[in-house]
Amino acid sequence: MKKLIFLAILAIILQLSAKNAFSQLSKGDGLLGGTVGLWSKADAPTFGVNYESQLTQLGDVATLSLGGIIRLTTFKDNYPSSNYYDYKYTTFGLQSNLNFNLIGDGKFVPFVGAVLGYNNISSTYVNRNGSVEVAKYDSGLWLWGQLGARYFFAPKVAGVVRLGAGNFDFNSVEIGIDFKL
Repeated sequence: MKKLIFLAILAIILQLSAKNAFSQLSKGDGLLGGTVGLWSKADAPTFGVNYESQLTQLGDVATLSLGGIIRLTTFKDNYPSSNYYDYKYTTFGLQSNLNFNLIGDGKFVPFVGAVLGYNNISSTYVNRNGSVEVAKYDSGLWLWGQLGARYFFAPKVAGVVRLGAGNFDFNSVEIGIDFKL
């Protein structure tokens, strides 16, 4: 009988620790990952790097994070006359997310957040005779709202989907991988 009680308690402890340790975010956890996205304005991929540190635990329900992002998009805008613009968007920013825990079996962690940063836009105009002109664009403050979800495939590896919308006509869908540090 003692053996059966011991095994039952051990099974409960293993189940609880596996569920909580598997994916749930808690204060002090870090997430580092990369994304590839599609931007509605350009027919080119957006490459990104994300970092988040979980600053505080908001009960059992959520964690509040602070971190940074980098995004890079380059594309050409071709014209029938063989002239084209070569664009480069480089964005650096601070992000804060509210990550929701205790959903389902604990592997699914949705989030909502905001990004404040700087968007640098540069462009080069090339015409068919080969002359090149550097065009100036309004770079500046970038504000982006985001929502998404992570699904933890392993204790420290999650797939992520992020939807974002912001100024500079930057509305994107991104997929990637986050590593729990």
